[in-house]
This record gives sequence, structure tokens and C-alpha cells, in this order.
Amino acid sequence: MSKSTHVAHEISISAGAFEHIIRAIAALSLEQTRFVTFKDVILYALQRYSGLKEGHSAALETLLPIDGLVRIYVRLSSEDNAAVERLKSALNTGTKTHCGVRETLFFCAMLVAEGEFSACKMQINRAKL
Repeated sequence: MSKSTHVAHEISISAGAFEHIIRAIAALSLEQTRFVTFKDVILYALQRYSGLKEGHSAALETLLPIDGLVRIYVRLSSEDNAAVERLKSALNTGTKTHCGVRETLFFCAMLVAEGEFSACKMQINRAKL
């Protein structure tokens, strides 16, 4: 019997990237009718992602760079981390810029936030106070 190990990632992202992650959490929470975490968003995207489609790399590249001062911690099992590494490799092959773990995790959130795996896309309107 093998032991499952975990990998902890600490990423620093911009406020704009954080907003996309929050949109992904909200969209998936609404779809599943329960509160989800960023890790849930990542796992949801990894389970459903079948490969780079036309427009994915261009959409990601328009949002890069995403580095900033907002810190997020994500703990993944070794199996889930291996899936992140495979996706990271695919992104590096399919994009013109370098994608690390931070960009790969953000890409998962971007897909969920934009409704890639859902029949309905979430529209968030900002209230003006």
C-alpha cells in the first residue's frame, strides 16, 4: 500500500488574478450548490480538462503576467500535483510565454470562471455604491 504525499504550493498573484479565482469559486459553488475552495476549483478543472482548445492560450496570455502581492496556499496530493505538472507542460508547449505552477493553477480557475465546463456562464455585475 503506498502512502499519498502532499505538495504545498504558495503562489503570489495580482488583485486581478485573485478576482478571477473568486469568480471561479463563486461559479462552481453555484453550480454545485455548496461552498467550494480554490483547491476544489483546481481539481474540478483538472478532471474535466481534455486539452488546449483554440483560444485557450491566447486568453491566458492576455491576462499574464499575474504575479503580485496576494498570497494563496494550495495543498495538493501527489497525484493531483502530477496532473498540474502535466497541464503545466501542455501550457508551456501551447503558449508563447513561460507558465509555472502559479499560471497553471490560475488557468484552471480561468476555465471554470469562464464557464468552460458548464452550460451557463456566470455574469457578475458590480454594484455601484
